Formats: sequence, structure tokens, C-alpha cells
Amino acid sequence: MIFPLLSTAVLLLLLEPFLAYLWDSKKLRRFPNATPFSAYEKHSTIRIGPNTLSFCSPSAIRSIYGHSTPCTKGGSYEATLGPHPGLIDVVDKELHASKRRILSNAFATRNLEGWCFKVADKVRQFVIQFDRISHGGVDGTTVPGSVDFRKWANLFSVEAIADIAISRRLGCLERGDDLVTFTTVHGAKKQTRFVHTLHSARRATSFIVWSTRYQLLKAGLETIPGFFKSQTVEGEVFPEIIASLLHERVERYKAGEDLDDLARCLLEDKGGRSRDVTEAQIEGDRMPGPRERPLHSHTSCVFLPRTPFVLEALRDEVAANVVFDKGGVATYESVKNLRYLRACLDESLRLLPPVSTGLHRLTPPNGLTIDGHWIPEKTIAVVPIYTAHRNSDLFPEAAAFRPERRLENSAKDAQASFIPFSAGTPLLHQA
Repeated sequence: MIFPLLSTAVLLLLLEPFLAYLWDSKKLRRFPNATPFSAYEKHSTIRIGPNTLSFCSPSAIRSIYGHSTPCTKGGSYEATLGPHPGLIDVVDKELHASKRRILSNAFATRNLEGWCFKVADKVRQFVIQFDRISHGGVDGTTVPGSVDFRKWANLFSVEAIADIAISRRLGCLERGDDLVTFTTVHGAKKQTRFVHTLHSARRATSFIVWSTRYQLLKAGLETIPGFFKSQTVEGEVFPEIIASLLHERVERYKAGEDLDDLARCLLEDKGGRSRDVTEAQIEGDRMPGPRERPLHSHTSCVFLPRTPFVLEALRDEVAANVVFDKGGVATYESVKNLRYLRACLDESLRLLPPVSTGLHRLTPPNGLTIDGHWIPEKTIAVVPIYTAHRNSDLFPEAAAFRPERRLENSAKDAQASFIPFSAGTPLLHQA
């Protein structure tokens, strides 16, 4: 049984794209095929699949992702679309617009500023743990230890987003682990590793999500013992965790608790009237952060130690302007307009965006001209964020961490190719 399934999966994965490439009904072979990144230095458009073209120019970004684009979501979206898609996943444009209106209100500046105290609380816990480790006290000893920055950045992100989204304190930062207790669909209490289960399913699906036969491949690989099956099984727990935590929040809402968080914006409108949505619909619209890498401010910490002159300039700006609260955390009012700090954050996002790939879009029924090329209907068009951010015409010395480029006269032109959260609405950028 396993061998026929495996054989079918391999044939579908390899043979179908090969035949589509040879047939080339859309004449896409006029574009050079995918090669390492250096291909973009010679070609602005390359073919990365039988029906997929990759672009890298600002004009292509506008054509494919702009507000007036006739393109629609497709490709990997269709493969993974669930019964209750959220703003990021939903394909239907009218439903997307409806969800966007709700989340635009949720992520209004007044709300974001109002939730700053939640972030400040996590920053204090974060610093306390770093001080404890650097001054000793690791595993009951007095010997200074090394900091696993990725681990603590993940814990910070989980804690901050859980508090902002559903006013829930998980205790990860205090304990130093990602263990979360939740209630299963059968009513039993269970404890599991939040970050581990989040990453497991995505590790597995990332290998095949780009295939037009995703669902069939997934079903076949799940029957075969090995990496894909084990990661899928471990990742199946994550939706249960989210459903359990969300159910707790809804029950608190029904009990009359007045909690200021993202969930309240999804449960009721600005006038306090119920939106009459189900828990599954709210889960689909939950804040996107927990599904991604650590909060983007952490990526700056990758580059700052490697560029001492940048770190020194940033320290000078902070020392001259920042006001700290009683807990030793910088106030939002004192940092929100610091130009060099913002430049460091944006430059970090340019080099290490939350997602480096591009979002799939399908060209309209009558086709579309992109970068001077007419592209036939139902062709997948994409601008990988990685390549857009390394356009050497707009970002000289593109691989270098140079926050100063954000303050130069050319920064305005380069902004057209800066899409760390993809293009279109700035909603996710605010988040």
C-alpha cells in the first residue's frame, strides 16, 4: 500500500511539472529558468515553476499587489485554504475587504498605543531574565551563563502576542520555557510546547505547499513513517491550543470581563455591539504574529553587535532622547519618533523579513502586462521579498546592514521596493 502511494506522489511531484514545462501552452519558456539569486542581477523576470513567474522590480510590485491590481490570490492559498480563513488567507475580495475593515479598527493607532503597557511588561520580564543569566543563577548556580537569544525572543513574542490578542499570561518568560496547558476537544487537560508545535506542521508543509497537487501529496506522505508524518502529528496539537485559549477568552467575555485586547475588537464593534461571530471565525482572524518568527525588533539584535559603529550611534540617540518608566523600560512616547532607531528596525526588516518568499497572485482572465511583458491568464506571479529587498539599483551594497541608507535622499525611491510584510495595505506593518 505504501509503495504505490509513494510512487504516485513522486510521479505527480516530478512528472506533471516536467510535462507542463515541455508543453508550455503559455509560452513562459521565453523567460530564463530559476537559478541561484545572482540570476536577478541579469534578469528582472525569471520562471520558477511550470506556471510561475518571479519578478523583482517596484513596478511589478504595484502591478501584482497594488490596491487596484486585477490579480487575485491563488497558488499556495488555494492549497491550504481552511473552512474559516482569516485576513491573510481569504481569497474572496469582498470578504477580504470586510475582514480588513474590522482589523483596521482593531489595529488603530489608539489601540496600539493603549496596548503598549502589555509590551512594556514583557520587556521588563525579558530584561530580568537576561540579567539573571548574565550575572549567574542559571540552573541554581552562581556561574554566568550564555543567552539563547532565539529561545528568549520566541518566548517574548508568544507572551506579548497572547496578552495583546486575548489578555492571557502564559508564564513562558517567567519560567523560561514554552510549555502551555490547554483543554483538548475531549475536555482533558494537556501540556505541550507551544513554539515546537507551531513550527512542526509548517516544517512539513513547507516542502510541498508550492505544488499544485498539495492535498494529494500531503495525504500520501502522512501515511509514510518519517519526517513529514512525525512533524504533521506533532503540529496537529497547535490548532487545539489556539482553540482552547480562544474559548477561554470568549467565556471571559460572556461573563462580563471588560478586557482591552484584540479579541474584543473582533467580538464587538466600536459601539460595544456584538458582531455575532463564531469562535472559529475569530480564530481565523487572530493576530498573525504567533504564526511567524519573533517580533521584528529582535532582528536588529542580530546585526547591532556586528556593527559597533551603528550600535554606538543608536546608543547616542537613545541616551539623548529616551525617557524610562519606573520599571526601567523606555516609554513609547519617547521612542516613537527616533529616526535612527526606526532606520535600524527597517534595515533589519529589509535583510531579515518575517517571510522571505513572495505571495502568490493569479493574473486576471484577460491576462496582465507586468514589467512590459504580457502575462497570460491564471499565471502565478510573485515578487519574492528577499529579492525585492536586495535590488542593488535601489539598495547599493544590498547585503550590508547600513541603517544610514534609510536617512539618505534616495530612501524615498527605495521605499517602493521595501515590502517586509508584502505590499498593499499597511495594516500588518502596523501590527
